[in-house]
Amino acid sequence: MRVLHRRSLATRERTVTYLKLQRLNEHFFLLDLETEAGTYVKEFVHGDMGRTQPSLAGLLQSDAADILQLDVVAVQH
Repeated sequence: MRVLHRRSLATRERTVTYLKLQRLNEHFFLLDLETEAGTYVKEFVHGDMGRTQPSLAGLLQSDAADILQLDVVAVQH
């Protein structure tokens, strides 16, 4: 929904090459991802109301998945 006004509804396939999910407590996780350029990480996490498949929310079977902090640690050229 966040970017719907800026891009078409075309299917955009992107690759997640690395995913590590570490449970911190009952409510919080630390997610480490390596993705292809152009991947909408926020939408991958919460699923964008079912528009992003697969999503972390879908994999966890939860509609409460969201991001509290997002840090880019490296960009490869």
